[in-house]
Amino acid sequence: MVPPLSNTYGLHALVMEAELGGGNERNIDPGFEAFKSEIDPNVLAYEASPGQMTSLFQSGQAVLGVWGSARINSLANTGFPVEMVYPKEGAVSLGIIGCPIAGRDTPEAQALLQYLLSPDVQEKVARGYGYGPVNKNAKLTDEEAKGIPYGPEQVGRLRVIDWDYVNPVRKEWNTRWTREVER
Repeated sequence: MVPPLSNTYGLHALVMEAELGGGNERNIDPGFEAFKSEIDPNVLAYEASPGQMTSLFQSGQAVLGVWGSARINSLANTGFPVEMVYPKEGAVSLGIIGCPIAGRDTPEAQALLQYLLSPDVQEKVARGYGYGPVNKNAKLTDEEAKGIPYGPEQVGRLRVIDWDYVNPVRKEWNTRWTREVER
């Protein structure tokens, strides 16, 4: 199961497939070719809804999918036997962002962001939701860190998408995806 390209997990899968074929964001053709010829024939669904993906896993209709550590953690917390597996080729970083409104004097917003980035809160978010902590002073046990990006070695291996390039071409890629892959 793969999310469609309109979903960031789907976009990550396309970029990683491009890399496996010798391309990248700026040479995305190998990714499209891999999806059309190798992957698409084996995809049960291009599903954007986390709820529907969860249902497909729970019903046994899907056994493998492109998803993130937080989604997998959420499903595992229901008691469902699921586990995050990092591909040997690497995984992609999916950032969660918060920012105050520009041009406003909002010390409360800055204080909230500082609180959210504190080691204590980052540890709680990692344990409860499966998000990799962004504060290097956050400490997790090996068991707590299982399946989430944690520590300089693992975080250092995460692939970061060149969003400055991708965002302007994303509409074009979505159209191409609909015509060539998810028909």
